[in-house]
Amino acid sequence: MTALLEVENLSKVFTLRAGPFGDPITLAALSDVSITVGQGETLAIVGESGCGKTTLGRCIVRAVDPSGGRVTYHPQEGGPVELSGLSKRQLKPWRRDIRMIFQDPMSSLNPYMRVFDLVAEPLRIHKAARGAELEHRVVSTLEKVGLPRDALQRFPHAFSGGQRQRIGIARALVLEPKLVIADEAVSALDVSIQAQILNLLEDLKADFGLTYIFISHDLGVVNYLADRVVVMYLGHVVESAPTEALFERPRHPYTEVLLDALPIADPTRRGKRHDTVKGEIPYLGDRLEGCPFHTRCKFAEDRCRKDKPALRPINGGPSEAACHFAETIELKGAFSDSPATGTYA
Repeated sequence: MTALLEVENLSKVFTLRAGPFGDPITLAALSDVSITVGQGETLAIVGESGCGKTTLGRCIVRAVDPSGGRVTYHPQEGGPVELSGLSKRQLKPWRRDIRMIFQDPMSSLNPYMRVFDLVAEPLRIHKAARGAELEHRVVSTLEKVGLPRDALQRFPHAFSGGQRQRIGIARALVLEPKLVIADEAVSALDVSIQAQILNLLEDLKADFGLTYIFISHDLGVVNYLADRVVVMYLGHVVESAPTEALFERPRHPYTEVLLDALPIADPTRRGKRHDTVKGEIPYLGDRLEGCPFHTRCKFAEDRCRKDKPALRPINGGPSEAACHFAETIELKGAFSDSPATGTYA
């Protein structure tokens, strides 16, 4: 697998003030996160709200500047480019190659701009097209995301949620990027509309030769779309594995908890759940020792409270986990007690 993007030891610390006279409070949103995104793959990043997955996406596109670490982009031509070390001006040309689709299409679209101008804006900013060519690219991109020509002169409020998300996708694709980061791109949509958008993303991946980073909390969606999954907890990567391997046999106890939360369609199996996870989620401002999940883990021992486990390959396979006992503990996958979920075809 040829790497398109490498993230190495990325960290992000936010500093807040508790009132005008309070001491600064530091929140570690990301802690030494390392991932590699292969050319043409769909990499999903999953975890509970507050785990740092959105912050990771925003740090990659430099919507938020990381506190440490490196983000390296490998274009098809030329050598690698360390995006995290570039100034805003130096970064601008590479923003054409890496685009982002946001969670809420209504808040990410200017309500006072017509659809044509919304989709044309990236072309104008990057001076990528003008005149008849600009109009052709806008119309062509809108047609590819399933919007008719008569949508050009309408405003965002005139569209449904699914249609507005299509406009957001068109804005991301009009520059013909290599990598698209989709941040909870279907979470605000009805299930039937989710299916349409997911199938659209699959079709566009083939048409444009795209690579996706798909950020989501919905493992049913991830099971349908992703080639590989990275699981995050409190700003740490705790597991990384091919999608099928992760769903069939997770290697980290937190992943088992996430899979256990998947809805079960068969009513005769709904009572067959694992033990509910116990304990409190630690406060991000606290400096915890050991494994970040030890306060909620049913397998935790003294070693887990003192030593932080490294993310490492398990038994020489493609799965990686940050757990001291990943090779020995028996964890149940999504298909152990229930049929497969996330069928969006």
